[in-house]
Amino acid sequence: MLPALELAYKTLIHASTNQTPDILEKGWNPKLPQDYLRKNLVEIHPTAASFNGMLDGARKHALRCMEDSFAYAQDQWYKSHATPDFKVGD
Repeated sequence: MLPALELAYKTLIHASTNQTPDILEKGWNPKLPQDYLRKNLVEIHPTAASFNGMLDGARKHALRCMEDSFAYAQDQWYKSHATPDFKVGD
């Protein structure tokens, strides 16, 4: 499961850079198995469909975890950093 989460993390667009880590590190995004599944096929092998579902699930879970982590870090920042209380001329 860890390699699937790493792949999901490296292929998600991050809010801070507006790029994926793979784009920043290598200059390209790897092709994912879901990129090779044609959507117009009537039948997809059940193993391929379940693997695709697992990758999508891992990707969505990683996205939720990152969003929760960013929100938590932001809350912690605002709790410990107050706006300075000074007036013009101090």
